[in-house]
Amino acid sequence: MKLDNRWVKAEGSLNELPIIIHSRENWQEIAADGTFPICIQIAWNCAARDDSNAFPSQQEMQKIEVFHHQLQLHVEASEHAMVVMVITHDGINQWVIYSDDIEQFKVDLANLIAPEQGFPIEIVADEDSDWQTFKKVYQVIQ
Repeated sequence: MKLDNRWVKAEGSLNELPIIIHSRENWQEIAADGTFPICIQIAWNCAARDDSNAFPSQQEMQKIEVFHHQLQLHVEASEHAMVVMVITHDGINQWVIYSDDIEQFKVDLANLIAPEQGFPIEIVADEDSDWQTFKKVYQVIQ
């Protein structure tokens, strides 16, 4: 099953800093069928921040956007993973992805075209068949 590419944007503040959360509009359809039980979170810790809002600098945000588009293109092509949420806060961009095959996700991630020094990302993955990681954030922004 594929998600459409419509995103909902929520803005607010957390610990007195702005936060932006993008989530897929029809995520419930995928979550309900239980086919993506693995939650993968990718964090990009920014080297350069905008002093006015603690978001990534404009130059770094351009790199993040390139990464995001490649990530979504490559990991969703095999239909074994879906990028369902993106959070920007306090110099960190975080992607929440659900997958049914961690090994295929690794292959898809390896297909991204990275700069010579690689991407400054950290990745964690956990079983989360009920999508609790996603739902905790989603409930707060409702």
